[in-house]
Amino acid sequence: MFDRAWILSILAKLPACYWPVLLWDVLRVGRLVRAYREANPQGGMVGIGVTIKGRIHIKWAMPADTPSETDWTLYARRAPWLGQDLDAGSAGFARFSAPAAGHWLEIGPQSACFPAALEPAFIDSG
Repeated sequence: MFDRAWILSILAKLPACYWPVLLWDVLRVGRLVRAYREANPQGGMVGIGVTIKGRIHIKWAMPADTPSETDWTLYARRAPWLGQDLDAGSAGFARFSAPAAGHWLEIGPQSACFPAALEPAFIDSG
């Protein structure tokens, strides 16, 4: 579930006193995710976050959809653009790709009317 590079990158951002907490949660959440995969053999995704104190939180879990009986990919290619030359139609696209100067919307600091989401502060692993 968790590869070594991810665990080491999180450990580098945590104080050493919280390392046992993270490593314990890696074992616990790894078992939980393996059980989730057994319960959903068709696949799915699990989103996790690590708090500043080393706790791993499961933020969301989404099982994969079951295959449809009327799947359109049985009758048409899934990626039709792979057979086309994409550079042929993009000759004059560069002038439309960047906005003109002065067209940016400036957003000020967050006001009291719109408070921040009440979630734990997660460590950015990347």
